[in-house]
Amino acid sequence: MRTEPARIERRPLERAGAVVEVLAPSSWTDARVEAWLDWAQGETDLPSAIFRRAEIIAELGEAQGLFADAAARAGFRRDLGAALLTGKLALSEPSFARPLRVVEATDPAAGATLGQLRAERRGRAAARASAHELSRRLQAVMDAILRCEGDPATCADPAGNPGLARAAEAARTAGASDPMILDAMTLARTGENLWDAQLLFETGEGVDLICAARGEPQGAIADALAATAWETGAVIAGFDLEASGRLAEAGRPTRAALDLMVFGIGETFDTESFEDAVRIATLALAAAGGPVALGLAGMADWLTAQGLAYDSLQGRRAARRIFLQAHEIVARTAKLQGGLAVFDDPDLALKLGGAPTGGAPGLGAVTVAETEDGVLTRVLSEATLQGLKVLGIDAAEARAVLLGRHDLAEAPGIDHAALQARGFTEHEIAAVEAALPFAARLADAVSPQTIDPGFLSDVLGVTDAELADPDLDLLSRMGFTPQQIGAAETYALGGGSLAEAAFLTPDQRAVFQSADELGPGPYFAMMAALAPVLDIPPVAELELEWDTSPLDARALLAEAARAGAPAIRIRRMEPPAHLVLDLPRLPEAAPRPLRSAEPEPIAAAAPPPKERIVERIVERDRTRRKLPDRRKGYIQKAAVGGHKVYLHTGEYDDGELGEIFIDMHKEGAAFRSLMNNFAIGISIGLQYGVPLEEFVDAFVFTRFEPAGPVTGNDQVKSATSILDYIFRELGISYLDRQELANADGELNADGLGRGAAEGEPDLTTDPQPASHFISRGFSRGATPDNLVFLPSAGGRGGGFGRVEADVCAACGDVAVVRKGASLICETCGVRASPKDEDRAG
Repeated sequence: MRTEPARIERRPLERAGAVVEVLAPSSWTDARVEAWLDWAQGETDLPSAIFRRAEIIAELGEAQGLFADAAARAGFRRDLGAALLTGKLALSEPSFARPLRVVEATDPAAGATLGQLRAERRGRAAARASAHELSRRLQAVMDAILRCEGDPATCADPAGNPGLARAAEAARTAGASDPMILDAMTLARTGENLWDAQLLFETGEGVDLICAARGEPQGAIADALAATAWETGAVIAGFDLEASGRLAEAGRPTRAALDLMVFGIGETFDTESFEDAVRIATLALAAAGGPVALGLAGMADWLTAQGLAYDSLQGRRAARRIFLQAHEIVARTAKLQGGLAVFDDPDLALKLGGAPTGGAPGLGAVTVAETEDGVLTRVLSEATLQGLKVLGIDAAEARAVLLGRHDLAEAPGIDHAALQARGFTEHEIAAVEAALPFAARLADAVSPQTIDPGFLSDVLGVTDAELADPDLDLLSRMGFTPQQIGAAETYALGGGSLAEAAFLTPDQRAVFQSADELGPGPYFAMMAALAPVLDIPPVAELELEWDTSPLDARALLAEAARAGAPAIRIRRMEPPAHLVLDLPRLPEAAPRPLRSAEPEPIAAAAPPPKERIVERIVERDRTRRKLPDRRKGYIQKAAVGGHKVYLHTGEYDDGELGEIFIDMHKEGAAFRSLMNNFAIGISIGLQYGVPLEEFVDAFVFTRFEPAGPVTGNDQVKSATSILDYIFRELGISYLDRQELANADGELNADGLGRGAAEGEPDLTTDPQPASHFISRGFSRGATPDNLVFLPSAGGRGGGFGRVEADVCAACGDVAVVRKGASLICETCGVRASPKDEDRAG
């Protein structure tokens, strides 16, 4: 076989958190190298691993008598290694799976079999979710003990460790039994710090069953089949009994695939090299033994490169001819259990550089390429470029429509002039345009990641909080409308489709149509056209959106049967990881009316009331709750182990904590930056509804330097770390978690945390002006000068306003005394009128 040698080079690749040097062909992308590394079980010298595997396959073939002599065996080993290394061929690992089960749609037990398959899938999904949640909850139980500082027995006692009590209750609510919780507590006391639960059950990701019918299934079994296919993705619907039987015999075969694009197109198609590659792949599969399948990858791109539409008679004929040619070569080379097939194998596709093996329509004219420095960028696919050349179409014109012009010079709505009018200079415009080739949206290029934050703050007035917001949309903030943004985005980044390109004829547009534009009909027609020349019946594999229903699967089954496709497998996409149900907030139940004091006559003996357990589920809103622009809070100055710390808080109007800032002095820049960003992370969590209790339980008792005595705070006198001090202070101030305090004496601190000096008035015994506690600047002078806070009757536990006192209506002083039946102010001498006395009483 004539094969151009691949240029091999050493390249760095990050794997498992470390950078390793891999010896691989220079033309391979990182993703392709990763796939071959997994195949080679991590060996970094891929050429050696590939030729060693070729030697093993040659030995297996020699044992089966596939080679006439040693020279033929050596030639096979050389050609197989070269084909693998140059990307013409890819092999899967040998499969020893059992044949698939087949149930006929007319079998009375077919419905029960499909129902059992759905139940098994639900059980696996529930077990996975439960195991993950229980592991997380029991790990929290262990952490509550491990993070506790103090007597070990008290830390492991829920009565003495409130955090442990809350974690244990949460674990019980999630379904953990009390013995499991006790085991987690015991293990934590013995020093273990990880609750690890391995999922030993099957994932159920493959095909488990073939449901065979004569044509389109009807009635209840059709509904059951559609629902099972939609829910599990583990059933193949066959529309021919004989074809379904052959599919079951093939089971899960050992697979190989050839990339058609490697051999050229039209008159330049290398027929000799193609035939040699098919022969080598057939011998390799024959050496593996058992059920095997050989596929031709990249068929849709191969048709596009020749200017042939996938959904055309010429396209189906061309595809059938190339498969028929391969079928004849396979038949002449070796007798296989299986043979030529069409199948979907993402792993083989990745080893072939992204060439799909399933025979479905292409994904579009635009693909993703990797630059030399590892950056991904959108480009026209090689098949599209060749197809444009065959059809005589200017590639630059198509590139402008598909990929955009990558500049904003004449963009509608948002051009250079519009940006300059908002303060942009040539430097900022150049930075935005440099990011356009790597951006999926225009907002990704016009973002704080590409524009200097100093410019955004000084010129556009963007605040630090806005810069920290990952959802910041600078274009909308600058006043551009959605219509202007959409038009400029299409101009700069393209539309991604040639379906409406004015410079193409309807027949030319059909050549570049994607799977989404074509729909499933042409796919079914192609599978029906290829079925007669394949050894294994083809299975049309379709993926539905996650939010579809079984009715959509039912419609696809009917369409595939009418189109003549031998079989179909339907799978559903996984839902988004961040999916959250938007549940309505139910109104509170109205209070029951009070019963009358007089007993009502009893007409008959009522049955005893039945105990009813009511469970109330509260869903927290996942949207971000913005703080008011003008907010209140306080500043606490303290020193932990001699290191000065300023804690700033910001509150909502109802007094709930919404943000914190941490300032430190005489620390390294890295440590200060880490603390600042940590405070931003906590603030974002609070604004998204994370309870402050969770943060307090998580960070109290954390231990690292600086640590030690705390000065300047009247409630916290020692801390094991800066974070321990901060969350003790927040827990005491906002959650009334008095168990976190370790101070001596009563509350007598002023606004900065200093106790009353000797000779100064005690704040807890004398009335204090409101200006001592309320910011005059925040209230903007709205607080009256004569407003005072009355002394606390109970010290720290009493709180202000718990003792009765009379305030003079004239001067606002509290020096009002009762003399006889009258109230007289000793400061101004005003006597309260009888009306005032009545109101005061």
